[in-house]
Amino acid sequence: MIDSLCDQARGQSVTVACFYFDFAAQQEQSSTSMLRTLLKQLVAGLREVPGDIVQAYEDQKNSIGGRRPRLPDIVKMLQTASSTKRTFICIDALDDCVPEHRTKLLDSLNKILQESPGTRIFVTGRPHIQPDITRRLTGRVTSLPISTKRDDIIRYLRSRLEEDTIPDAMDSSLEAEIMKKIPEDVSEMYIETTLGKLPQACTDRYISRFLLVRLNIDVVLQETTIHRRRQKLGTMTDGLGLGDAYGATLGRIKRQGEEKARLRIAALMWISHSERPLRADELCHALAVEIGSPSLNTDNVPSISTLLACCQGLVVAEKETSTVRLIHFTLQEYLRAHPDLFGPAHSTIAEICLTYLNSQQVKAFSTSPCPDPQHAPFLEYSCLYWGVHAKSDLSDRAKLLALKLFDDHNNHMPAKTLLQAQRLWQTGDFDKISLFSGLHYASFFGIVEIVAGLVEMEGCDINPMDCGGSTPLVWAARNGHEGVVKILLARDDVSPEKPDNNGESPLSGAAVNGHEGVVRTLLGREDVDPDRPDNDGHTPLHCAVLYGHEGVVKILLERDDVNPDRPDNKCETPLWWAAHSGHEGVVKILLERDDVNPDRPDNKCETPLYRAARNGHEEVVKILLGRDDVNSNKLDTDGKTPLDRTTKAGHQGVIALLQLPKSAAPSPA
Repeated sequence: MIDSLCDQARGQSVTVACFYFDFAAQQEQSSTSMLRTLLKQLVAGLREVPGDIVQAYEDQKNSIGGRRPRLPDIVKMLQTASSTKRTFICIDALDDCVPEHRTKLLDSLNKILQESPGTRIFVTGRPHIQPDITRRLTGRVTSLPISTKRDDIIRYLRSRLEEDTIPDAMDSSLEAEIMKKIPEDVSEMYIETTLGKLPQACTDRYISRFLLVRLNIDVVLQETTIHRRRQKLGTMTDGLGLGDAYGATLGRIKRQGEEKARLRIAALMWISHSERPLRADELCHALAVEIGSPSLNTDNVPSISTLLACCQGLVVAEKETSTVRLIHFTLQEYLRAHPDLFGPAHSTIAEICLTYLNSQQVKAFSTSPCPDPQHAPFLEYSCLYWGVHAKSDLSDRAKLLALKLFDDHNNHMPAKTLLQAQRLWQTGDFDKISLFSGLHYASFFGIVEIVAGLVEMEGCDINPMDCGGSTPLVWAARNGHEGVVKILLARDDVSPEKPDNNGESPLSGAAVNGHEGVVRTLLGREDVDPDRPDNDGHTPLHCAVLYGHEGVVKILLERDDVNPDRPDNKCETPLWWAAHSGHEGVVKILLERDDVNPDRPDNKCETPLYRAARNGHEEVVKILLGRDDVNSNKLDTDGKTPLDRTTKAGHQGVIALLQLPKSAAPSPA
């Protein structure tokens, strides 16, 4: 589909952008990250980046922490980018998107369609998401159901037989049996997967049938004689469902040579339990690590072609992304439902990562310049996720390996890699990387057992500041590790208010990421100021409002010592930020307060209505226009009204609202 569109687009003013959802990458593939990827593709297809997009990125530098554009900003930029050319957006496997992200994504795509009539969207997914698509994408939505037919199965089987690598193990009689038996048996069977808590679509018999066909023909063609293939054909198509097929395949893998079986099972463990999709080179290097070994043996790294051949079709390598994945999400669920296949997977993975980080080769790396990823393909994953796996299941050996990593301060590449990924590195100092201590590590990942042991050690400094000025408490609060926060706060010598280099306190860190439990824990201390501003004048309430964390906003507003209308260094109030970001629920919560001025301008005389209108947030505009104490014609420092700015931005729905007489303004939904 995408290739066809790209071929037709040559020589024309047409842009094609695409994205596919991966069931194994649901944490990374949020609505924001997906739309950000589409924006990069669309902007790359333009001869010149529109001024509005350039300005939007400049504005983000002045936001709290200088963070990346948020969802409303990205949608606005996509509206601009897609309106300059005829645009096609293709999204595959939308059903593999987390439901809450899918809702935001469809609403965002609908806003893009409303502002860019030349845009067309092509989506694939299993049938259960169709009502959601029809409900959230206004206008004409055309659907085409696709199901597996007998002819499809026959065509697929013929292509597999033509590619048979052992043609001497096939004759016309056996070929005829295959072409008759597999389509008949599979087509007449209603396949129940019964693999535990699977997504709704897993019982789609068309998808399951086709996958079962593939698994069955794989099993038959791996045999080396006509007789053995005929035997296998009889057993593999006799009432087996997907779960049976997976179990049979894994059973065959275990019965093979000891080393090959170990390699294959280890590969399946990594792919099914990794925190993000693994690149092929990452997986191969992970499989080469011998737990506890002081050095890495590169001669022990298997090739990806060997690995794929060993896994009997259960593992697939994606050429476009260089990642490896399981054949189907039902296999992921099957493996998760049978933990006895791998033993303690998370602790094993943590031990492998820590062994890698403690190796002589990694210790030899210099923090400046960073090592070439080709020389250390497994470095990034080990640095970023060893603690996530250790937190899930901490073995005694993993604990010892972690303490060994903490004690070795000759090299701090793991700490540097970890901090760079947090996008807070601009406030840090490369020369002070050694300040990221073992207590910082354990608090960052929320490993309660290690934190509890470290704080009891004689001479332990509970308040050390790392290269970015963050204490262990700041990291624990920022990442929502309530258990670690309670351990640290139990110490008499803890400093619960100590900020980082940006002036962000532990409470602000918890508020900006929406960690309600940590917020309540910190507010339970009398020595925590709930209204303390950072270097930019942003209070914890500002931080919670900016990212739409309604629960945290309500918790903070329960306090008498929190000023709900407090301006930051640019006179931007919490309501100003809520309107700017388009968080309708937060706007309503703040407007319920008598001590919030709904028309308070910033130092450029831009009011909450002004910011909501400029960014195209129709529902927020409706809410504010419904207030008698909001002036819809207030001028900014350039003498422009909200309507003037909105007209330039081209938000037609908001323009229509602002042009209505005040008394005729519609009520918000």
